[in-house]
Amino acid sequence: MVGLLSLVDLGWDEQYAAQVVTDRDQKLQPARVVAIHKGACDVSNGETVRPAKMTGRLRHRAQSRADYPTVGDWVLVKDFLVGEFGRVERILERRSVLRRKSAGRTSREQLIAANLDRAFIVQGVGAGFSLKRIERYLVMVNESGIEPVIILTKQDLLEVDACLEVEALVKNHLPGVKVLLMSNETGEGLAETADLFEARLTCCVIGVSGAGKSTLLNRVLGEDRLFTLPVRESDGKGVHTTTWRELITLENGGHVIDTPGMRELGNMEAESGISETFEDIQAWASGCRFGDCAHVQTEGCAVIAAVEAGELPQERYDHYVRLMSEAARFSAGTIEKREQDRRLARFRRTLQEGRAKPEDEG
Repeated sequence: MVGLLSLVDLGWDEQYAAQVVTDRDQKLQPARVVAIHKGACDVSNGETVRPAKMTGRLRHRAQSRADYPTVGDWVLVKDFLVGEFGRVERILERRSVLRRKSAGRTSREQLIAANLDRAFIVQGVGAGFSLKRIERYLVMVNESGIEPVIILTKQDLLEVDACLEVEALVKNHLPGVKVLLMSNETGEGLAETADLFEARLTCCVIGVSGAGKSTLLNRVLGEDRLFTLPVRESDGKGVHTTTWRELITLENGGHVIDTPGMRELGNMEAESGISETFEDIQAWASGCRFGDCAHVQTEGCAVIAAVEAGELPQERYDHYVRLMSEAARFSAGTIEKREQDRRLARFRRTLQEGRAKPEDEG
């Protein structure tokens, strides 16, 4: 077990300290959000973990769920050791934030974790393997400016040659991204994977339920700390075995966040993440006749020409177009929602101003 820590051990540095500037700020306790619960969070100063809630002022100023604390955040807390709950007065500027579109037909976003350095995308190689799903996760990670690592688990379920084919497929499809093959059951590849959970880094593990995320972390932790359940053999899917998000400190001084499995993964305004994930398509796009080419018209489009020539796989092109279309729809929905929020704010101000006016004297 990891003993007492300091703020520095949790990742506090000069960039965060520079944000504590006012006299009021300096009277508050810097802390890191280590777990998220419904209506509250757990925060740590290294020595003590305390439950905390947002102040009414911070909650009132929040324009969306993105303005609420998420696991990995650095916050300033009043009454850290007083009362039942500490009070989160400020969320410090995030270096990175992993987010996705909320499930369902909505343009709202859901924060997964903040201030991450590395994200492990976990995908089983057996039943349920999906290269498109890996691409979706990779878009989300690239959009956040976080280093991605792809972990292909459950290699014990396939013959050696079949595993190597899957590994080669992913590496050829996603050049430049580190890809590791491992088995939680046999331990093969575990040491190399565990070495990537480095000291001082904050990592997260993401993937669908049943991919082996919690089992992997239990192996890295050296204890069965995270609850796991078996998966269905028919499709390799599992129930949501992790239902909360928690930041765990490793023996080597690194930090890791376990996240709930995500069966539905919608990306948001992710044009830069898509461009980085599909660098090969971006290279072809530089040869398009028109600078604003959407790559869905044949005339003068170098991307479509590459597809027709067999140089760019049709399936990869189709998935690229689909992701770009989803991002465009999310962007349009977000603009509409912001306008609705502005109209509602103006309406509330009008009501408040009307109530503040003195009654006319008769």
